[in-house]
Amino acid sequence: MKRWILIAWALTLALAAAGIAGKERLLARGETVYLKLAPVDPRSLLQGDYMALNFDIGNQIRTAQTQDDRPPRDGVAVIRRDEQGVASFVRVHGGEPLAAGEQLLRYQVARSSWGGTRVQVSTDAYFFQEGQGERFAQAQYGEFRVGADGQALLVGLRGKGMERL
Repeated sequence: MKRWILIAWALTLALAAAGIAGKERLLARGETVYLKLAPVDPRSLLQGDYMALNFDIGNQIRTAQTQDDRPPRDGVAVIRRDEQGVASFVRVHGGEPLAAGEQLLRYQVARSSWGGTRVQVSTDAYFFQEGQGERFAQAQYGEFRVGADGQALLVGLRGKGMERL
């Protein structure tokens, strides 16, 4: 019995280490992409200071999805970055080859707190230290590292002039 517990424990640690290594690899090698924020309720009294995130590109993806009763839970969008690195939505990826300057961005369709569904890229919240709400209220963009497969990891928020917040 003890051997099975040790094996399960070792497997759990190995899976956690692999997940961490993958995120570290994405942080080190992923391309920087900025996504424009869309308005959303900014705070939660139960969870402390945080900003609920909604990205404009998610609204565009939801509009472009087929009008199926139940859209796929996960998907991939094709984006194109401008000279500042700000991504714009091109199309929902259907497996076709990418054109020059295009890259992939993974997303999930999730239930919205206000009913219906919403398209979520990477995360829907950004936590910050207590008392920093006014500073982060200036956020206009989410800064992501995006891998070749479209996996995105939020690394920070940026202001109107792309300054770090």
